[in-house]
Amino acid sequence: MSPQKITFGEMREEGYRGIIIYCRDHKCSHSVHMSADRWSDNVRISDVEPLFTCTACGKKGGDIRSDPSTYLKPEKYR
Repeated sequence: MSPQKITFGEMREEGYRGIIIYCRDHKCSHSVHMSADRWSDNVRISDVEPLFTCTACGKKGGDIRSDPSTYLKPEKYR
């Protein structure tokens, strides 16, 4: 069992608006960029990772990371 990751709300509080979903198969290395706005603040990233299927190789499960290209400095640090 993989460890619990932060919630989408916590990720947004840190300034990230998007995610990168990587294929779980390191040999495939396929990834896709996506907005994180479709999930509510209380949803854990680790809870949705098993729901993805790689469109390149068909492997179930994804590895979700925050997308640095979508970073906006949070209000609390402005």
